[in-house]
Amino acid sequence: MRLSYRLTNCFIVLGVFAWTTGLAQATDSLKARLAFLQQARQEHLLKDTDYLRSVDSVAPLLEQEDSLPEWLSTYRDIAFSDPHQAGRRASYYTYMALAAYNANKFGSAVYYSEKNNQAKINAGLFEFTALSHADLFALTVYYNSRNYPRVLEKYLQLRKTLAGIPQAIARGEASPEQVWLALSILQTAVYTYCKMGDSALMEGSFGLTTDILEKIGQHPSNYKALQRQFDYLADNMAFERQSCIHHPQDAARFLQAAIEAVRSKEFPANLVSDYSGSLYMEAVDFYFDLNKPDSARYYLNLLSTHGPNDRFAVSDPVFLLEGNSRLQAGSGHNAEAYSQLRKAWLLRDSAYYAVSSDRDNNLYALAEAENTRAELLRSEEAKRSADKINLLLFFLVFLLVLGGGAALLINRSRQHRRLLDLQLHLARNFHDAVGPMLLYANALVTKEIEDQPRPRLVELKGHIGQIMEEVRSISHDLKSNRFGTITDFGHEMTALLEKVRGATGMGFTLKVDDGDRALSHLQLSNLSRIMRELVGNSIKHAGCNQISLEMIRIKKTLQVSYSDDGKGMDPDTPGGGIGLKNVQERVASMKGDFRLNNTWPQGYSIQIMIPLL
Repeated sequence: MRLSYRLTNCFIVLGVFAWTTGLAQATDSLKARLAFLQQARQEHLLKDTDYLRSVDSVAPLLEQEDSLPEWLSTYRDIAFSDPHQAGRRASYYTYMALAAYNANKFGSAVYYSEKNNQAKINAGLFEFTALSHADLFALTVYYNSRNYPRVLEKYLQLRKTLAGIPQAIARGEASPEQVWLALSILQTAVYTYCKMGDSALMEGSFGLTTDILEKIGQHPSNYKALQRQFDYLADNMAFERQSCIHHPQDAARFLQAAIEAVRSKEFPANLVSDYSGSLYMEAVDFYFDLNKPDSARYYLNLLSTHGPNDRFAVSDPVFLLEGNSRLQAGSGHNAEAYSQLRKAWLLRDSAYYAVSSDRDNNLYALAEAENTRAELLRSEEAKRSADKINLLLFFLVFLLVLGGGAALLINRSRQHRRLLDLQLHLARNFHDAVGPMLLYANALVTKEIEDQPRPRLVELKGHIGQIMEEVRSISHDLKSNRFGTITDFGHEMTALLEKVRGATGMGFTLKVDDGDRALSHLQLSNLSRIMRELVGNSIKHAGCNQISLEMIRIKKTLQVSYSDDGKGMDPDTPGGGIGLKNVQERVASMKGDFRLNNTWPQGYSIQIMIPLL
């Protein structure tokens, strides 16, 4: 048996890859077509997708050309650079596998079939199962090259998975594709055991096939789409089994049943020629062995003829030479028979040498290394492209950030300038408009008090004075670029106390907490005058050696604590009373709270609390 028909079927079983027998077209014209497509793409007259589709229509017709991998280089680059072309990547490995097989590079063919299987799984075209199309392809390659030990080695690795298929069918877990793979692998095993004369192991594989077919019969609706292919596989294996145990009549019956299954309308049309050709080749050998030259001649003519039967023509020259040699010998033409047989054996020796040289998987390793290198080059090119894009994006983002920052600064500067202009405008209005009105009102009240003094007029004059202070403070704050802070107040007091220490030798401690909080001009000026008043009292009346000043923020309030280590303030001293009254009035103008703790003659302390902005 020859299983070459399955090499293409490994890829087209799902209808993904429609093979054709249009090999009658001249090879040169096909190459010219590829050259034209490549040039059209280089000149941007053909889109990448159109180029890939056009190559798909030509590449299958050049599978026996050694130059096909070179022609596919552009196809490969496009397919592997576009993440949306997963199906085309699988097709590339399909072409490479068949081209390697036709060049007798069987190790490379097996390697590319494995890559094809993985690519089709990634593309969602094949199922991810324990049995793969790459396994079947490898078994087919080993069988056709008569490497039966490798067939059995591979088969025994899959035997446990195959044994679980009947139960998987019963549970409804085995897909039609998985069952087809299992039966095709078992078909290879049956033929191999027959070739090696091991009928016991052949019966074991055939028995497992029978179990699978029985389970399929119990669930026919699940496997209707591939039923005729299952019928072919069953009849074909039965034919080989009957031939192996020397039951020629039963074998002939199963052979005809297999041929009829392939010829039926339900059998996939794109597989008929390949499957029929394989069966006709088996029929030629079978009827020659039965000494029925007329039947053998009939099928040999189908394989070598032209015209209506051209699609069944076999591409194996050794088989045709051997068949014609046997016919010539049967007719008594011994010289012609010997000549054709010699040609057949020369071709077979050449093929055997190619197979033997690949037996240690040298070509598999070379193909793997070559493909790995190509993938590395594609990866490096993709990385370089990504790096360029990332650098460009980084530069663009940098420019955007820089431009945005510059625009923000310019906008903030303009807003700040507009705010300053508005502040200055308001400050001038307060000073030029409100100020004179308050001065005029204050002069009127003063005149009225001089003429007719009354308590309410005195109170009104005090309120007018506070309003004038507030207006001056607001005007000053509006003219300033920034508010004063607690820290500014602390710096001012530090400078004052440093001067006092230099003049009197009086020491001091000063503590500032949360100094970034803002103070208005009114608060800052009043607090400064208050502290000067208190420091003056310590110098004049307390007889102290150390002054303590503390500024602490408590929530939204500033607490200023002042004390010295002197004897305190004598309540009977008139000057001290006036000074404290001024301090209290200034604290009240800031809506604050004043507390005095005087323990004459042991010293005193003052606590002032004002609301912060």
